[in-house]
Amino acid sequence: MSADDTSSVSRRGFLRAATGATAASAAAGSAAAQEGNATNTTSTTTSTPGGNETATPGGSGGGGLTKEVIVGPGGDLVFEPETVTVTPGSTVNFVWESDGHNIVVDSQPEGADWGGTEGGASTLYDTGYEYSHTFETLGTYEYACEPHRTAGMLGTVEVVEEISTPAPDAGPPPVPDSARTLGIASVIGMASTLGLAYFLMRYGGDYDQ
Repeated sequence: MSADDTSSVSRRGFLRAATGATAASAAAGSAAAQEGNATNTTSTTTSTPGGNETATPGGSGGGGLTKEVIVGPGGDLVFEPETVTVTPGSTVNFVWESDGHNIVVDSQPEGADWGGTEGGASTLYDTGYEYSHTFETLGTYEYACEPHRTAGMLGTVEVVEEISTPAPDAGPPPVPDSARTLGIASVIGMASTLGLAYFLMRYGGDYDQ
């Protein structure tokens, strides 16, 4: 085999080795970075029951909510949602979407003054009617639609001191120092290997010596 053939074979062997080393270095850096991201990823989910809500001024809680409860949605014998949670000073607005319903208060905290819809258990209201009440006293309020009580048309209002809100988005999770250092080292290693390969390909050389 001539010197040129030997040089060509050696050059091909060197390039294969350089390419393999570069790929291995890149894979190691990527795996370390992904492991660091997985380790530092957290999620926080907080939810509150109830219907639509908006902040409104006033009330003993320093600003209450406004929530909506649908009475008989689509003709179903339910209150939707069945349970709402609010803070003191919040208003719940009941909106009728079917006929023949009322609101009768079954129980409420001591000192509260919720009387339900006007007329008591014998007075019914039809589609389009709206009724609101502002809740000031902490505790649980239970109510029902009198003619449909046995069908399970019951509801609850929970008045609590405060309602948790979702934590703000903290952005992407941090990359640990070890993964960052390994990534930088991998890039430097790839650049060095490619630079040496280019130099040897450009100027040649006897790789067997």
